[in-house]
Formats: sequence, structure tokens, C-alpha cells
Amino acid sequence: MSADQACVRCRKQKRKCDRILPCCALCKRLNKHCVYQLPEDAPRLLAMPDWADLKLNNLGYTLELQVSAVIGDGLKLQEAAALYFRTIHTWFPIVSEKNYHARLANTRVQTNTTPPELSLLTLCMALVCKEPIAGVLPDSTWSLYVSIKGFVGLLEVMGANSLEMIQSRILLTIFEIGHAVNDAACISAAANLRAAFGLNLDSLGQKSASPEEQEEIQNVRYALLIVDSYASLESGQPPSTQRGRPSSDTKDVADVELNAFPKLARASKLLDWVLIHLYATSPQDRSSGVEGVAILKCLTSFMTTFQNVELHPHPLSDSALAISRSAMIEALELGSHMINPDNYYCVLTSVNILKSLVHEVGLGGKTPPPVETAAFPVFIAHCLFKAAMVCLCDTRVSGGIDTEPFIQPMKTLLGYLGLRWVAASRCSNDFDSVIRTYHDRKIFGEDRTSTNTISFENQKSGDPNQT
Repeated sequence: MSADQACVRCRKQKRKCDRILPCCALCKRLNKHCVYQLPEDAPRLLAMPDWADLKLNNLGYTLELQVSAVIGDGLKLQEAAALYFRTIHTWFPIVSEKNYHARLANTRVQTNTTPPELSLLTLCMALVCKEPIAGVLPDSTWSLYVSIKGFVGLLEVMGANSLEMIQSRILLTIFEIGHAVNDAACISAAANLRAAFGLNLDSLGQKSASPEEQEEIQNVRYALLIVDSYASLESGQPPSTQRGRPSSDTKDVADVELNAFPKLARASKLLDWVLIHLYATSPQDRSSGVEGVAILKCLTSFMTTFQNVELHPHPLSDSALAISRSAMIEALELGSHMINPDNYYCVLTSVNILKSLVHEVGLGGKTPPPVETAAFPVFIAHCLFKAAMVCLCDTRVSGGIDTEPFIQPMKTLLGYLGLRWVAASRCSNDFDSVIRTYHDRKIFGEDRTSTNTISFENQKSGDPNQT
């Protein structure tokens, strides 16, 4: 491969350059660094590691230096951890604050070096706290993400698998979900489960001595289910493992514990049931409506638990509420479009409940979010976008009237979320393009007389014109 022009050294010395990449003959003979001024979009050779140096202790040292370079030492490291526990941890508590600081302190006191898995976890905690600028992640954030993915692969090949590795993988999946790296998120969610099976988390939890360690491992188990379900929801696929129908304890959800994270896991398990019903059962089974009715009963029973709290949760601060609403909308939309002469009243009931749910989502968006932008959960965007799309595209739900007053609160909430997560920003842009398309076709107002349904999956793939 050759360059289009001479290297910088040959040009300065006015010597003839053979323009060989990556190093010309003159620079190679002089043992000098060879630099070409290439166009920004020109392909460049990436630095390759010395394969003989790829050993666990070398990788651990490299990761420790990466933590120092990306985050810093001492006070900077404490500030980064404090940001994580003040924001991400409030809605996704998979890393025990007490245990994390204890492990960090113990390893540095006892061995004067940090294990590679703990350094990796520290980098992932910093990564998931990164925010977009004007709806776009900076190149430095993408570079950090790609580097961490590479480190995960290297540690995996070297046989490293620990609680910190599982936690790091899950946080990477949260980053991918939140910033619309959807294909990678689905792959990561499935790989997380395999890694957890290999580690045998159940056995690890039984061996843990302290209640804090047991709770941390239990929350990691919850998180594996949660990210797998939500990644499947975003991609329109059944869950990675198709774990089967919810067990009997899931169907009896009226007395579900009100602790936020177990409740989020319960909502995700119900979402699993919906996704399996949508994507992994035969059309004949779906058309019977028996399982669909059972799903709706469980979801309705579960969602009544949110009415028992003193203050109704805000749509931008309660992930369990958002995921259960997403599951309900998915199930109701399927039921409301089933073509069967014998299920007219079931379709009518589905439409009425769907109308009520969409109104409820929009109503909750009329109050400002109660938390700082950095603490917005990642699991909210689908519910808002899908509810707004249903209201916009289905005349049975909108009643054939101007939908702008109903969908504006949901658009506003997507705008808030877009300040934190790229996926929400893209949802907001997709939704605006759909609205423009409807205006261009003059579907609003008197011309909007037919039932129009644009699938959520088409919108997420950036094709607002498919109907």
C-alpha cells in the first residue's frame, strides 16, 4: 500500500519518497518515525498489540494505567465513583457502593495493584456516566467504549470471569441500550447470560458471607433479566434464552415487594412473557386469545401496585412503571388488531384500555422531572415513543381528533431524555419525522379518516414511510 504524497520528513528534506505505508524506505533506513499527512477520511493502519505481551498481568497493568488516564487518581477517582453512585446507582444498583470502595482499598493496600476486572469495572462505571452533547456522543466516548469492549474480549480469552466482569458487561449493555447501539446490545445481553451461567452466580451467592455481598449478587441476577428483556423489546425479538412462561410466583403479583429493583425485575419478567407470546408462539395460539387474556390480567394486577404508593411515580423516574407500560402497550396493540369474527368485544376492550393507558402516559408528562438529567433511567424511551406513536397512528385510540395536545407531553419527556441518552434523542427525531410525514400527506384533521398503524420497529429503523 502506498500514500498519495511523500512523507513529512522527505518533503522537508526534499528527498524522493517511495511513499510506502506505514514507513517509507528512507525513514526505515534512518530508523525514524514516518508520518504521512493523509486526508481525514483516508484509511489508517491501527496500532496492533505485541501478541507475546498479551498476558494477564500486563493487561492488568494496562487497565490500571487506562483508569489513571481516563479518570485520574485519588480525588478524581473518588469524584467519578461518587457521580456513578449518585446517578446510575439510584435506578440500577448492581454495584454495592460499600463493597466497591472496600475492594478498591484492600487491593491497593495489600498488593499495591488493582486486579484487571476491578479496573475494567471502574472504566465501565465512568463510561455509563458519559452524556451526549447536542444528541451526539463525543468521539472520545466512542473511543473509550470500543477500547473497553476490546478489553472485555481479551479478558474473556484469558479465562477471566468474576462478579466484576459480569457487572462490567451489564454496564456496557446499559450504555449500548441507552445510546442506540441496538445490535450490539442484543449480542451483549445474550453473552452476559452465558458468562453468568459459567460463573454460577447462584452458587456464588450462597458462598457470600455478608448480607451486602448477597444483595449485590441478587441484584446482578435481576439485572441480567432486565437488560435482556429490554434489549429484546427494542430489537423486536424474543428474549435471548426464551426462559419460558413466568412461574406461579410471577402470576401472583398483587403482593409484589415494593422494593424498586425487585419490582423492576418482576416487570421485566412479565415483559418476557409478552415478547415470547408475540414472537415465539404460533399464530394459532395467539389468535385463541387465552394466553393474551392471562397476560393482561397479570399486567393489570401488577400495575395496580403503583397506585398503592403515596406519591405516584413520575414517568422519568420509575423504570418498573415504564417497562410494565411498554409490556401492556405491546400486548394491547396485538390484541386490538387481531382479525377474528368471534373476538369483537376483546378487540374493543383492548382499544379502550390502550386509549386509557396512552392518556395516562401523556398525563404524567405534564409535570417537570423530579431528578437531575444525569440520573434519568435508560428504560423509559420505548414506553413514551410507543404510546405517542399509537396515539398518532391509530384513529381508534385518538378518536379522529387532533392528537397534538395528547402527544406533546410525551414529546417533551423524550426531549428531556434525549439530553441524557442518544436513543431517546433518536426517538424524538423519528417521531418528528413521522409528524412531518402526516402533515405532508394531509392526514391530520378532516383527511384523517382511516386507521393507520406505523409499526414501532419500522420507525426505530428510520423508515417512517412504511405503513
